[in-house]
Amino acid sequence: MTDLNDIPSAMSTSALETKLRGLKEQAKEHSQVLTAKLATSQSGQNLLHIGTSLSSLPPDLHTLLTQLHPVLSSAETTEKQYLQHLEKFVNCGVEIRKEERRVHNAKECASLYQDLVAAERVVKKDAADRRDEAYSRSDTVAEKVDRVSSLERCAHTTLCLIQDLQSSTDMISAMTASKVKHVDSATALPSMRLALGDDTERAQFVMKLSPRIRRLESDTIISLSYRLEETLKILQHRREGRLASEDADKLPEEEDLLLLLGHCMRGLALLGRGKEVESIFARVAIMPLIRSKVSMGSLDEGGPRGECAGLAPLLNDMISTIAQAFGPALQLADVMFDVGSKMEVDLVTAGVWAPIATALMADAGIKMAIFSPGIASILQANYMALDTFLAELAQRLLQQSSQTQKPASGSMENLYYHATTSPETIQRAQNRIYSHTKTAEFAKKWNLPIYYQLRFGECCTRINRAIEHTKEGGWITEVYTGKPEDAATMRNEVGFELSFFLELYEVLLSLWRSDVFLRPLTNRFLRGSVQLVGRNVAFIEDGLTGKIKFGVEKEPEPQENGGQEMSNGIAPPKPKMSAPYCWAESVNDVAAVAWELAILETTLGYDYVSVVSKTLANGDATAAEQAELRTLVLEVLKDASGQIRPLVEKMWNKVIVELITEKCSSPLAAVKGVAATYRMTNRPPPSQASPFVSTILRPFKEFSNEFSQRKPDHIGDGWKIQIISMVTDRYCAAVEELLTTVARTEVTLQSRRARRATSGGMSDGDKVKLQVYLDCEEFCKQIESVGVNPASISGVEKLKSLTAEAATKSAEKSEAVLSA
Repeated sequence: MTDLNDIPSAMSTSALETKLRGLKEQAKEHSQVLTAKLATSQSGQNLLHIGTSLSSLPPDLHTLLTQLHPVLSSAETTEKQYLQHLEKFVNCGVEIRKEERRVHNAKECASLYQDLVAAERVVKKDAADRRDEAYSRSDTVAEKVDRVSSLERCAHTTLCLIQDLQSSTDMISAMTASKVKHVDSATALPSMRLALGDDTERAQFVMKLSPRIRRLESDTIISLSYRLEETLKILQHRREGRLASEDADKLPEEEDLLLLLGHCMRGLALLGRGKEVESIFARVAIMPLIRSKVSMGSLDEGGPRGECAGLAPLLNDMISTIAQAFGPALQLADVMFDVGSKMEVDLVTAGVWAPIATALMADAGIKMAIFSPGIASILQANYMALDTFLAELAQRLLQQSSQTQKPASGSMENLYYHATTSPETIQRAQNRIYSHTKTAEFAKKWNLPIYYQLRFGECCTRINRAIEHTKEGGWITEVYTGKPEDAATMRNEVGFELSFFLELYEVLLSLWRSDVFLRPLTNRFLRGSVQLVGRNVAFIEDGLTGKIKFGVEKEPEPQENGGQEMSNGIAPPKPKMSAPYCWAESVNDVAAVAWELAILETTLGYDYVSVVSKTLANGDATAAEQAELRTLVLEVLKDASGQIRPLVEKMWNKVIVELITEKCSSPLAAVKGVAATYRMTNRPPPSQASPFVSTILRPFKEFSNEFSQRKPDHIGDGWKIQIISMVTDRYCAAVEELLTTVARTEVTLQSRRARRATSGGMSDGDKVKLQVYLDCEEFCKQIESVGVNPASISGVEKLKSLTAEAATKSAEKSEAVLSA
């Protein structure tokens, strides 16, 4: 159905005809749809007898439009009248809302203005009181507290006014910047639910008060700053006992002074002037103390000039004085403002530590004496003194005194706020000190790499001196330069015997003493320890290979008679006597050094790790943290100890083996003399081993007896087997050569076998073979006596095979004797 609103109230004939044609086409389409629907139902089929279509059903539309036109015109007129009345009502309502808003804004402006006037009155009165010193001195404690609390309220009022001023400025700026006007839709009806437009009347009023607000802010800050300075001075004089008896009775007590300080600090913090509080505290309380105490004379007090012997006492005196004079004020400020991530007022860090650090860094002479003394011990002492001072600063300033008495119950003092510091509060204050920019700047002044170079240079000097003296006099040279009691401790508890290794271990321990070690240089000191061990291991290894000789080239003493005369007035060059030797050729030296190295390896893995871990661990470290630290230190020192074991194994399994083998092989030259003993001597057959056999393993036995208790466990008995095997192989070669010579001789002397009868029927060759057999049997007994199974030595089997013939004849001879 066509909406009547779509029919215009006055149309031309052509427009009506066009509209009529459109309606006819729509009527035809609708009649077809209706006919189709009627055909699908029984009732509709009963109506179809009227006609095959509904084209003749609608009436004449022109007549219908003519009749509806007056009605529609009347409806439009009524609608316009109602719309005008609605707009009038809405406009009246908007005006009423605007007036209500103006009334509300007027009340707010009046209240705001009253607060401004009241605050100005308080500030002006305080300024007048400050100028009238006589009036200020006559104030009672209650009046002082009321004045300062009023100033804090003024600060709060000023903060509110500033916030209103800022919001008003932002509103005007936004309205000025925005030029886009929102136009309501033409079809939208007027409504009182729509928001009112922006009103700048209140903002303009506040902005007109801007000069007075800013002046009020400035005057409030001045008043609060003055009262803060005044209260700090009174508090300092009272706590230090510098007030006369009559003045002490008139001035506020400590609790009242802390109350005044709280009002002043909170008022300035409200206005965003926390830095001003810190600056005032530093200027009034700390800087006069620094100027009175810090000087070159006080730094050198108690010691020679330039050694800063008085630095630690000076810092201790300063912190004690500050804690005595301003401890409660610092505790109050820290507890009062430690309420979030951002600290509005931090007196401990910015008020105490920053001025002290600045004073120490500002003066060129003091800066040079503390940070760059040029002597490692002085630099370390200065660093430790300041590091201890910094680490204990928050604890000593914020720790509440045990003499603090709680007010009695029922007294007015119970209504006061009492600051109570906790361990967590103190720790947070200490963390703020460490994270402050002044602390980072202060830390950069220390030239710690130079300090490490000086200390490491001292260690290298001691090691180089020990090496040079050892090279001149050998391993028995006394090169230890430490304390005798420390040497006795290392000999008894660690086990070192050679002076060289005592010096080395004492140098390694010196890196971690409290008067040498600095925690920021931990990685360098660990690396230095590894380097020192590596330097000494390289020295020992060069001695083993013969690159380094021990001993010195000495000049011969001048001869009294028979010396060379001067020729043409020129003295002939003096010949030099060379006495250097390779200590690796002495098996005792090699074994002793190997034992010292084994002790050093064990010590680096246990005792030295404990020393380093104890130095690095904090006092409050848990057992798990200490175990983890020990593991890390052990991993680092493995680089040092890992160089030692291969060298010790080389010394035992190669150098010592070769040296003892050579010594044991010397008596084997007597094997050739066995043939000469019986050749054409008509001596009886041998009945016991040759005397030289018992001397073959004598060097081995002597060495084993001397160093059996000084052999590392990981070496085992392999070195013994190597020595016995090598000596046995050489013995086999000598025996084989002897028997070959004997066999050749027997072939040559076959024509003289008739002489056997005179010697019991044995030829000289048989006697030699029997002697060799007896010697080999004795040698096998000597092998067993040193704890080695002869069956495990391959050369023993070869000896038995070489002497098998003699063994058979010896057995036959024994049987013949038994049978006889």
